Amino acid sequence: MSERNRLPYSSARKTVVLLALACCLASCAPKKAVDTSAYRDDAARQTPQASAPESPTTPPRQSAPEPRAAIPPPPSQPGVLFTNANKAMQAGQLDRAEMQLERALRLAPRDPQLWHAMANLRFRQSNYAQAIQFCLKSNSLAGRNKALLRRNWLLLEKAYLKMGQKEKAADARRKADE
Repeated sequence: MSERNRLPYSSARKTVVLLALACCLASCAPKKAVDTSAYRDDAARQTPQASAPESPTTPPRQSAPEPRAAIPPPPSQPGVLFTNANKAMQAGQLDRAEMQLERALRLAPRDPQLWHAMANLRFRQSNYAQAIQFCLKSNSLAGRNKALLRRNWLLLEKAYLKMGQKEKAADARRKADE
């Protein structure tokens, strides 16, 4: 193979690699600018400014404006989906609630509240075996959240009773009462 034949292949390879790298970097760029003017206004008010001597032509200074209340953080997307799912369940729209909870679980797969809500939904859909699995998943993520653990064990008890497994239901009730 001559030296002349290898050069175009090498430059083509470099071009492809550079093009792929440029695409990757472009996909990492922020999609839109964030308006931080509210934060800059607060910072400007908090930094002391040297007072210039007042000249006869400048109007008299007014008192500093009252500080604005802190801007609350925007609600998290899984939280909004969870709220929408609860509203849909209360309205009897189980399919819509299922869609909302599945989206929330894709965004926050380690949230035990979401797994409990999904278990509750499956129970209401008479899918008791899956309700049990989701309760167990919620229990594994709940840590020391005793209220959530208790709700999971009580739902497990109801699901086991619906499936005719009275011993497991009694065991779940004992664990709920601990």
